[in-house]
Amino acid sequence: MRNTLRERVAISGVGCSRFGDLLETPELKGTSLQELTARAVKEALDDAGISAQDVDAVCAGNAMVASSQLPGTYTQLSKWTGTQFKAGVHFEAQCSTTNVGASLAAMAIAAGVYDTVLVYGVETTRTKVKQYSPYEREPISHQQTWLWTDMAVNQAYGVPQGYDIFSTYNGLVALGYCRKYGISIEDFDRGMFELCRTRRMHGAMNPKANIQEKLEDRAAREGFSDPYDYWRSDKHNPFVAWPSRLLSLVTTADGASAMVLTRADLAKRGKTEPVEFKGFGISYSDLPWYGDDPTYWEFDKRAIDAAFGMANIKAADIDYLHTHDCSHISSICTAETIGYLDAGKGLAAARDGRLRFDGNRPMSTHGGRHAFGHAWAASAGSDTYEAVMQMRGKAGARQIPRPPRVSVIHTHGYAMIGTVVVLGSL
Repeated sequence: MRNTLRERVAISGVGCSRFGDLLETPELKGTSLQELTARAVKEALDDAGISAQDVDAVCAGNAMVASSQLPGTYTQLSKWTGTQFKAGVHFEAQCSTTNVGASLAAMAIAAGVYDTVLVYGVETTRTKVKQYSPYEREPISHQQTWLWTDMAVNQAYGVPQGYDIFSTYNGLVALGYCRKYGISIEDFDRGMFELCRTRRMHGAMNPKANIQEKLEDRAAREGFSDPYDYWRSDKHNPFVAWPSRLLSLVTTADGASAMVLTRADLAKRGKTEPVEFKGFGISYSDLPWYGDDPTYWEFDKRAIDAAFGMANIKAADIDYLHTHDCSHISSICTAETIGYLDAGKGLAAARDGRLRFDGNRPMSTHGGRHAFGHAWAASAGSDTYEAVMQMRGKAGARQIPRPPRVSVIHTHGYAMIGTVVVLGSL
């Protein structure tokens, strides 16, 4: 396999909506799914300094069609985004969707087929279309959301209510990690608390995040003077897959994200500072995800190696990292597999504050899947949005003191598409 981009490709524009609930979040309340997508796309196009008709092709991503009812995503949104008459395709790679789309766009540009490609993803995991209306929405229960999500799982491994992701993604990984590195359950719990506190702090500094409240503030609001007592409360933070607790899990959201990819020489003429799309790796696997060691996933390692090989980087070159953190412990395992964190030391790094935006190993500074929220097909694009803003020095209160020159974004597309993207300064 050649594993190379024959022409330099850049991200010249990024856009992202507020993540939240289209029926409840103040900035989103009353917004249609079409409007939500158009806002993210407009931000990306404006950021790149181009119009919708300047793009050559569109990759439109949506995973949970049951809630969006947009099976022809590109065509159904083409007039809302201003991209009618362009080449376009609907695609999905579950929670890796937007970054898989960016990889497809990069290949098309490097091959000389297109100069500029728009990629966007949209998802509603909190609301669904109301009856037959194209614009009105109503709530979805968490049970329904997970049932629809579990349609992506090999049904040979399913159970009547859907595949039990919580035990596989959290409890088994946590127990394997503790056993592998001799970590007590008490130390694990403290590490998860500190990691959640970091994610919530990042979300509190991000106006686009779903949850913008620090863990300490939430604890105080519930009458706890010690936030760790709140963390250990069975009422407020029960175990969902022992020893992992509820606040170490994903928070569902409605949201949209977008990015414009183009030839590097064209990007330099744009409105804002572009970043280079240096490489990517994609590797997928069916269930079960791992063998005897639940902390190691071979498909992730292959995606990492492919991306690093294409970008010609090594772990020591990374200035900023996002790893898919639907499960906080699995995100630590991935960071250790990448080599960004030392093996068995990830929880200690969280306790020491090293994973904060102002630490020496900043991770998921937008708030991650817990605080920023998770809108399946839109989330990878939100991760890339954050990396680009950090590299430009435009991330506001959560800005990494020394803007990253090399960023790596890892995502999991359930179940299971491991995707790694490498960005670099142009």
